[in-house]
Amino acid sequence: MGQFLPIPRIVDPATMAERIMRFSPATDAEVLKLLRASFPDCPLSARVAALDYLMRRRAGGLRQRYSPR
Repeated sequence: MGQFLPIPRIVDPATMAERIMRFSPATDAEVLKLLRASFPDCPLSARVAALDYLMRRRAGGLRQRYSPR
């Protein structure tokens, strides 16, 4: 039989965001770069979910339209 591929460990977006905010990134691009470097085994969708979590938290939890700075 073939070899089994390791299953990546999925981390919740809040934990990912907490770890990334220690670096105080200035832009969303920096956030994604840090997420990719810090969580290389997580799928892109998990990293984008962490970015979305940060954007919602930055907006105060209100459903506001996102506008980059």
